[in-house]
Amino acid sequence: MKKSPLLLAGALALALAAALLWYRSWHSERASLEGEAPPQATDYSGRAAPPFSLSDIHGNIVASTQFRGRPTVINFFATWCPPCREEIPGFVDVYNKYRGKGFELIGISLDKDTKENLPHFLLENRIEYRILLGDLPTARAYGGVTTLPTTFFVGRDGEIKNVHVGYIDRDAFEREVRKIL
Repeated sequence: MKKSPLLLAGALALALAAALLWYRSWHSERASLEGEAPPQATDYSGRAAPPFSLSDIHGNIVASTQFRGRPTVINFFATWCPPCREEIPGFVDVYNKYRGKGFELIGISLDKDTKENLPHFLLENRIEYRILLGDLPTARAYGGVTTLPTTFFVGRDGEIKNVHVGYIDRDAFEREVRKIL
């Protein structure tokens, strides 16, 4: 039986999109490690963080309004993303250090198969901060997140204070968190 040219074109387009996303993540990580400036998202500093309402892994709806008045970091990531996986231990350390001061850390997973793989991933990485299941409208609201990881630092006033595109090491992450505390 002949395969449909349309099906093959769709598979090729999907593979190309995945390769492009992987390349952008890899390049961001490499640039960060080599001291180059990683690609930056549109400057959202000083603008109000866009609202969202997303499900957690248990199906509970979590609205961004729950974090109003708290210093919050929003990290867009995927479980298959190497730089995302590398920065998580630092995130866990910093979260555990500052959560008693009202600090919130929210991971927004952009995985397609999240419901099956995410619980094991959270356990394996000792993630105790809130993880939500991302969607396209939320990624678009945050400037069209195209590179993973992308991290937004939001002050108590609800304004975005900094956006970091690509891998961020533990020390740099902690410095940014202290700025919003």
